Amino acid sequence: MNERDFASAPILKLFFRCTVPAMVGMGFSAIYNITDGIFVGHFIGQEALAAVNLVMPIIMIITALADMVAAGSSVRISILLGRERQEEEAGRVFTVCLKLILGLSVFFTLAGYFLAGPLIRLMGADGLTAEYAVQYLRVFALFMAPCCLYFSTDNYLRVCGKVKLSMTINIVCSVLNIILDALLIVWLKQGLWAAALASSLSMTVGAVWSLVPFVRKKLPLVLTKGKIALKQMAIILTNGSSEFFTSMAGSLLAVIINVILLRLGGATAVAAVAIVEYVQSLTGMLIYSASDALQPAISYCFGAGLYKRMKDMQKTVMAAAAILSLLAMVFLLTGGRLILPLFIKDGDAALFDMSWRAMRFFALSYLVSWIEMTLSGYLTALEKPLQSLLLSLLGTLIFPLLFLAILVPILGLDGVWLMSAVAGTFSAIAAIIIVKKVQI
Repeated sequence: MNERDFASAPILKLFFRCTVPAMVGMGFSAIYNITDGIFVGHFIGQEALAAVNLVMPIIMIITALADMVAAGSSVRISILLGRERQEEEAGRVFTVCLKLILGLSVFFTLAGYFLAGPLIRLMGADGLTAEYAVQYLRVFALFMAPCCLYFSTDNYLRVCGKVKLSMTINIVCSVLNIILDALLIVWLKQGLWAAALASSLSMTVGAVWSLVPFVRKKLPLVLTKGKIALKQMAIILTNGSSEFFTSMAGSLLAVIINVILLRLGGATAVAAVAIVEYVQSLTGMLIYSASDALQPAISYCFGAGLYKRMKDMQKTVMAAAAILSLLAMVFLLTGGRLILPLFIKDGDAALFDMSWRAMRFFALSYLVSWIEMTLSGYLTALEKPLQSLLLSLLGTLIFPLLFLAILVPILGLDGVWLMSAVAGTFSAIAAIIIVKKVQI
């Protein structure tokens, strides 16, 4: 498949050709995440699980600028490729943005390594949990450049219609990650730093592999000389602003939730949330991939003026996301507890009970969470950054903070577990209202 199929292939056929490879690739990534959680929780302990949950929001904050450049440039490149005789300009945008991402990653490396200790202490962690968290963050910081490239080039491969190659790279890197986890954590009995090293090495392999087709000039996007106008860069950064603020807001919210959990339930509560997030990551990543996989096609059709076609694509995406979400909710409510022992050392009944209670509350959010997720991506694909940004901020920060403030004083830990479903309901309503006001 190439990018010109975005305008001509039957929508349902295009949906499966784009989303199935993306979902398979994301599915393997989710399986890796789950397996990683099993290795960390079962073979190292709940302090290690809590440490990972403390560190991941920090990593997301550090890399948010690179995500903004990658997401914004992908939309712009897709639109340029959808227009006549704009391939050269698309190549310049691609090259300049790739260089910018590499430059930012150097800063991320320094910030992540040297500020690891102060950041973890600021969150209120101490003891073994804090020690694990600092180790984990510093290892990731050293590999920040290939990690940023890995996620960025995946966007560019899908823009070029190379969804199967993207899928293959994700699968191989996920399997490699699992093998390295087993080798370092189970066989060699290393600590949490080894889990970070396994992830970093796997993403380094993926980054190098992803770059090869572009270097060999086998794709519509090629590395080229030249600059882009400041106006063009402003459009790119504006396009990616919703992704940037979504990442920042979501990470800030996670930090706040972790601080609340440390105060209300200690490391056990943080570990319980980590387990729930591992378990539900499979569905979350599948829903995201279903939405994200067709974003280049929607942007391409927008650039080509095929407005009805792009709206039909979005309807297909939303139907698929709704079905996946409902199936996930049923699974978590009925069979989720069967998975929990995989993440928990034998005899830790307190962690099991808390995780099962949290999972049942979090499962309710799947009734509505898919609405905001799919519509926010749709607005980004149409170069509607302000609307997408507003929706993202409402869904990832404003509504969650509001309902944390309301529910936690009344319900305690249950208020944290329930917040996601309540905030998601209001985010879904806001998403529908905002999209209806967008005129195409």
